[in-house]
Amino acid sequence: MKQLLILSILLLFSVCSCSPPSDFTGKWYGSIDMGGFNMRIIFDIKQSADAYTATMQSPDQTKEEIPVTVVTCKNNTIDIRIDNIDFQYKGTRGKDGIIKGSFTQMGQTGKLDLSHTEIAPVTRAQEPLPPFPYKAEDVTFDNKEAAIRLSGTLTLPEAPGKYTAVVLISGSGPQNRDEEILNHKPFLVLADHLTRQGIAVLRFDDRGVDESQGDYAKATLADFATDVKAALDYLKTRKEINKDKTGLIGHSEGGGVAFMLASEKIPAFIVTLAGVGVTGVELLAMQRKAIFRASGIPDAYIDTFNAYMAEAQQVAVRAKNAGELREGITKIFTGAPVERQIEQAIQQLSSPEIISFLKYDPQEYFKNVKCPVLALNGMHDLQVPAAENLSAILNSITANGNTNVQTKPYFNLNHLFQTAATGLPSEYGAIEETFNPEALTDISQWIKER
Repeated sequence: MKQLLILSILLLFSVCSCSPPSDFTGKWYGSIDMGGFNMRIIFDIKQSADAYTATMQSPDQTKEEIPVTVVTCKNNTIDIRIDNIDFQYKGTRGKDGIIKGSFTQMGQTGKLDLSHTEIAPVTRAQEPLPPFPYKAEDVTFDNKEAAIRLSGTLTLPEAPGKYTAVVLISGSGPQNRDEEILNHKPFLVLADHLTRQGIAVLRFDDRGVDESQGDYAKATLADFATDVKAALDYLKTRKEINKDKTGLIGHSEGGGVAFMLASEKIPAFIVTLAGVGVTGVELLAMQRKAIFRASGIPDAYIDTFNAYMAEAQQVAVRAKNAGELREGITKIFTGAPVERQIEQAIQQLSSPEIISFLKYDPQEYFKNVKCPVLALNGMHDLQVPAAENLSAILNSITANGNTNVQTKPYFNLNHLFQTAATGLPSEYGAIEETFNPEALTDISQWIKER
């Protein structure tokens, strides 16, 4: 659920009310201390006619550049405000040209200094570099149902043969083929490991991302399932692939897509990483509570916020259009203790992906999942709590007579399968490890045993 990282700096629309002339135009670079990891922030302020526009970007999270709410420049001070995530930045430019300031979000404050000097990304030791002891081929395949072409990378063992193969399914939010987040590339690391173990791997850009066609913003879980089925169908056209041994590895929401296809007897096996075993409504409430509590937010606020969000989610599921959704959520939140979160709630609940996830009930699929299943979750995962979800997966699938189900909790792993101290999303970038080696070995060994 990467788009739900509550404490991350999200990207939103803005206008700039600087009074020309101003020396604040141009790109300003800074970084926010996210508990050991410095997350890069870029503000790009431009002058257009007699007005200014500005965008904000967090390149360690996304390549998107989306404008924010309002930027006010006066003399040597700058004020940047993003209303719907309750974010504000104030800074003063010194004689050295550096803006020294701080930001506030949801009651938390941090230092953020800005300059015109670009900050280089962090390198990750686990990220594989060429030359590789296997073949890596850029491929395209068609989702005929959606009339779009998807692009990805197929990695194949070097020696000739017919190989067991997997398609990797990313979690929620628009992801590239490496499932890149906070300068980590977990799917690249996973694909590299599996291919070195003799397993072919297809990973692809989500629809509408990088080289894949389509519109991610309009897609639902069912749409993503058709993309993955198209990927499986493509694999089966390749002479190097054993058509009877093609499976799926789904991360987070991608695990739900894997269950959907497994219920239709499409893959030969599935592996879920932080897979969801409860309803979407239950999961989002669990997630908010776990992350807020670990962040030190009082239980009273958490319970209040969850209560209002539960009402808002019901409105979102019933709403016939965007206007009706906005009207309903505004009515619920106006005058409430969480009134400042109106825009955040509307933005989150306007997504067809989120609406379909709110309607998602894995029990509809578990009763028909007959293929081998490996479900892995980290006990430090605050986005998909391990105990509740692993037990639901195991109990529900075995109830249909499928005894080929294996689950494993990892005591100290987080949502990205990193060795973690707290499990907070703000910790992801601070951790050098991209994907825990024990989990990698467990995945490849289980697949080879199949």
